[in-house]
Amino acid sequence: MKGGIYTKEHCPVCGGKFVNTGTDLICPQHLTRPRRVFVAIYNKALHKHVLITSDPDTRQVFTSYAQAERLLTIIRRDIDKLRDFDATRYVAKKIQPFRFENWSKAWLEKKEIEVEKGLLSPSYLKALRVYVTKCRDFFVGMDIRDIGTKQVYEFHLSLRGAPHYQKNILAALEKMLKDAFLWGDIGSMPHFPKIDVPEPELRTIDLDLQDSVISSIPDQMDRAFVLFTAREMVRPSETRALQWQDVDLKHDRVIIRRHFSLNQIRPATKAKQIKCLPLDAEVKAALEALPRHFLSPFVFWKGKSGRPFSESWARKVWKKVADPMGVTVSFYQGTRHSSATAAADRVGVDATQEFLHHASRKMTERYVKQNPDRLKKVLRNPR
Repeated sequence: MKGGIYTKEHCPVCGGKFVNTGTDLICPQHLTRPRRVFVAIYNKALHKHVLITSDPDTRQVFTSYAQAERLLTIIRRDIDKLRDFDATRYVAKKIQPFRFENWSKAWLEKKEIEVEKGLLSPSYLKALRVYVTKCRDFFVGMDIRDIGTKQVYEFHLSLRGAPHYQKNILAALEKMLKDAFLWGDIGSMPHFPKIDVPEPELRTIDLDLQDSVISSIPDQMDRAFVLFTAREMVRPSETRALQWQDVDLKHDRVIIRRHFSLNQIRPATKAKQIKCLPLDAEVKAALEALPRHFLSPFVFWKGKSGRPFSESWARKVWKKVADPMGVTVSFYQGTRHSSATAAADRVGVDATQEFLHHASRKMTERYVKQNPDRLKKVLRNPR
């Protein structure tokens, strides 16, 4: 027989040992029963007996033989079914760290340390917290060692929202379980379904309209910020982090060597690169005309302290000017995307890819698709 039910107590009347009848622990002379019992099971991996004194789910101590017997029946069934049986999985104190809500919390705390060390971006951690919360709502109370391919599939079916959003949630879960596997907390990796995400629509405007929006921005600093982002085709987070030491007005070039993630400045670009770009003539003139703060190193700054632009400031400036003009594209679409689309049509994919520092040609080809005029020659009678 695998395992048994025992007690350390003695009969309160005669002091004798309780007898296991197979259905109860009892003093045959006085018919008394112990107040606490436990399950003992031998663990081969640890080479010792493991004592289980409470229900692993409710953490309620065993006060009767029947309570302990219910768990022992489950354990015996699992011993027969599982090749690598681990008795400690039924010890409440041992399994609590493996509950999904507890394990995921500890995992996020490790990610926070990675952010402090500069290994992860704050914006990525912010997104992870959202995705992990979605996972936690589904897997709450479950041991991460019990999450298999079936459970991942059921979780996938429960998700709602855009395909890209669902894919990000599953990617976060996969990353968690990969770490658990690498750390030895789980024995195998479940299979994850592939989610096909439709190619996002890149909404753009022509450069004449882009110029009209930029020229309508009343504040000089705001206007220069948007102009730099549009003409140099950089990300707004990179424009925010631009410092005067990165600008070479003598040789008409600028180095993009850092970016903001939320409100934390990080080295290199979002794509972990350092870009050296030529300066557009109009951008150069705008930079030369900008006032410089006597303490702040940033090219684009606000307030007496010279603080850099906030994450949302330029978006709000763009929207405030663009909305009355009937321009509905976002700041990012109206600047970087629109300029890159025009550049791809003007100089081709290869030169545009090199300027944008895209890792793959496929990324740049998205901009080419935005201009159907290049296909006019296919038509018999183009207008």
